[in-house]
Amino acid sequence: ALVSTQSTGNSFCTMNFLLCLSAVILLGRVSGESPPEFTIVPERIIEPEFTIGPDIIEPVYIIDIIDPRFTVDPEIIIDPIPYTLPPRLDMPSGASFLFSAPESHHADKGVYGSIQFPEKKWAKPGDTVGLKCNSDNGYTNYLISPPSEPDLAKIAADAASYTNTEKETTVKTEFIIEDVQKGKDDGYYYCVVIHNGITHDDHVIDPFSIARALLIIADPCEGQCVGDRYAGCEANYDDGSFKCKDKPCYEGRCGEYEICVVEGDSDRCSCEYDCPLRPDPSSYICTDTCEFFFSECLMKEQICKDGIERAVDPNVVDPLGSCLSPTYTEATEDYMTHKVKPGVEVLLDSGVKVLGSPPANIIWLGSVGIGDAPTMVAEGELEYVAVAESSTTFYTAAVFQCKKEWVVMHEIQPVGDTPVNPELPDGLDKFASCSILPGGVVDNFYSVAHQLDLACTHVLASNVFSNVPWFVYGTFDEMDQDLALSAMTIYVGATIFEFQRGWVINLDGRKYPIMEGEDPVNFEYGTGSCSVEFKDNHLHALCEDLFEVYYDGIMAGHVRLLPSLGKGVTELQQDAGSFGLCWSSESGSRANWQVGGTQGACKVENPGPIEDCSVEKEEECEFFYLTPKVVAYFPLDIGIEIPSFSDCGVGAGVACHELSCAQEDLTPMQKCSIQQAYHLGCDLKFLDSEVVSVDYKKIEECPELCEWREQVVKRGCPQSKLPYTTCA
Repeated sequence: ALVSTQSTGNSFCTMNFLLCLSAVILLGRVSGESPPEFTIVPERIIEPEFTIGPDIIEPVYIIDIIDPRFTVDPEIIIDPIPYTLPPRLDMPSGASFLFSAPESHHADKGVYGSIQFPEKKWAKPGDTVGLKCNSDNGYTNYLISPPSEPDLAKIAADAASYTNTEKETTVKTEFIIEDVQKGKDDGYYYCVVIHNGITHDDHVIDPFSIARALLIIADPCEGQCVGDRYAGCEANYDDGSFKCKDKPCYEGRCGEYEICVVEGDSDRCSCEYDCPLRPDPSSYICTDTCEFFFSECLMKEQICKDGIERAVDPNVVDPLGSCLSPTYTEATEDYMTHKVKPGVEVLLDSGVKVLGSPPANIIWLGSVGIGDAPTMVAEGELEYVAVAESSTTFYTAAVFQCKKEWVVMHEIQPVGDTPVNPELPDGLDKFASCSILPGGVVDNFYSVAHQLDLACTHVLASNVFSNVPWFVYGTFDEMDQDLALSAMTIYVGATIFEFQRGWVINLDGRKYPIMEGEDPVNFEYGTGSCSVEFKDNHLHALCEDLFEVYYDGIMAGHVRLLPSLGKGVTELQQDAGSFGLCWSSESGSRANWQVGGTQGACKVENPGPIEDCSVEKEEECEFFYLTPKVVAYFPLDIGIEIPSFSDCGVGAGVACHELSCAQEDLTPMQKCSIQQAYHLGCDLKFLDSEVVSVDYKKIEECPELCEWREQVVKRGCPQSKLPYTTCA
């Protein structure tokens, strides 16, 4: 802290994060006379003036002392304020108290009061302790030992007994306390430093300083470092800390398969087993991971090195000739869809070409409908013949061998003689659609989903080389303990409008009213317009032949490029003028396509995808690649190929897993938002805008409609008239 005063007689004190104390203490003497009685008058406080002194390091509290016969300029006295000087035993640790008249610590005389005195000191019973007390601008000091405490009146009288002709110097004293004992020598010690006074109108003002140190008589190692692990304890009597010293190679020092090696006073963990390189053939082993080793010693050495658990497989008679890994079919996918008429047999492949040795175990599981519990229908078969039912069925081949597991899932979808939707008899169009989900997850146009570090505003999608340049920005904040989309801003030509949390439309800085069930409104942008509406609990903007945007009003949104890509497109191409998170997070100097502020709360710490976590939420976070609604639009042609960028549910699964990692369970708002995003996002990959919808009542994970709407508008700043009549 830095302390000084100006020559007007005003005083002040400043210090880092400490309370600044100031009180008026009346004290003084006329030269040649005995000092008057010492009194404390706390009802007047000298108003501080602020001047910085260059040499003060320790915090210093200034208490002003004024001779009762010396008249202080009334202009520097502020209105009376009740004030109580704290007891000396409540002095803050590490601080000094300077008792002084304002005139005695002018800037040109330097600053008194900084005492270097330990805050705390530890010692064992019987030790000799030294307490060093150093201070500049003083000519004597002394120690007050416990149980005594400073008597301010006596100290002031002692200070007044010195003459102001004595030379000041730097006081450095080490007070020695021998054979310290607990209960006798422990407690607070006070160092008092007397400074040279000044003469003002024949009055001598005598400043002094006080600091205190706590002596603790105890062995920091007492009761510590106990047990077979420790060889001893090292105590630090300067700060009362201790450090345990371990015995070399104590029990548990190394891992289960590591060998502890003693090297002098230290040790190290090693995986060098010194196994025989060519042992007897009777020592050959095959492990349960289908690996061959010349001996169990070499197996343990390998476990130590790579951390992969292994055990000897006792069922392998000839390890050298029979320890073979299984061979899998290279072209088998992990998810296959079959579209056939009910009653038709379907041959399902497990993906295993040969069983291998030891033989792989194959279990076939079957279930009817999403979420139904599977039952075992076969075991040990490379293939399984299933019969298509009148509803969608699922079969899973689970293969187990050598501590490895792989799963192939088959979905059998029944089809009739005519398409469910006669308006789409020749196949489905395909769209490039992107979903932004809770937890900072972006499921991009390629149906590749990653969690990203998002802060404030980022570019989601754009096309600056379009006939009408456009951008869609996303703004993110924290809701329900994780990242959430709070707004989507749309730039089309010179027109700007924004979808905000609570189903708010911001146009030109004003809330634009909208109502469910009414015809869409048009926002002109020069050569065209964007139609905007509120439907299916989403704000929707459709800018014809450019793009469309959906926002659920709380934490998730979608961007879809228009027009469609056509039925025959199998690969997605990015235009030269297109960029944003819906294409890729690679963005050059601005992390994750961030725009606007990038510091403080808007700073992105981790550019690019964040490593996905793994949690035991498989059933809760399982989303199939196509929703039943989209499947209903598929034509009879069961040979139709679905490109990877049209996969549904990828982002929903990642968002569910990431949120499950960050918290114990998803909140009701997060669950409902993700489920709506899954259904709407799948529609947007295949269906025309006229038939894209979300049937809220069929989503089991969502609360009752009115409760959902109440929660959404409560967390935003909605328009004065809510955008719906149901539940309003």
